[in-house]
Amino acid sequence: MLNQMIRVTNDKNITFSVVLSKDKKDQNLVSFYDTRYDHTQYGQFVGRYYANTLLGLDGWSSRGSSIRDRGLNLHGGIDDWSINADNANHVVDFIEGKI
Repeated sequence: MLNQMIRVTNDKNITFSVVLSKDKKDQNLVSFYDTRYDHTQYGQFVGRYYANTLLGLDGWSSRGSSIRDRGLNLHGGIDDWSINADNANHVVDFIEGKI
């Protein structure tokens, strides 16, 4: 599978590239990049999660549920790096539509 991507813009008007890919063990990964910086073709790398964690399927997500309707803090040290509930819903729909 080639990398699939969407973009979401948070409440602070920061757009993130959200990239779905596979790791070496064929597990689905979701990576977030801040598009304000051109460190990579997607932007500056912010963080990476297993898709099953974001979907609440692997027991690692908080409260055992998906990020749907909740949002996600992508990096505790940088206030700009978070997505809101609407963004999270788009990310979940994207993941579910691709895997």
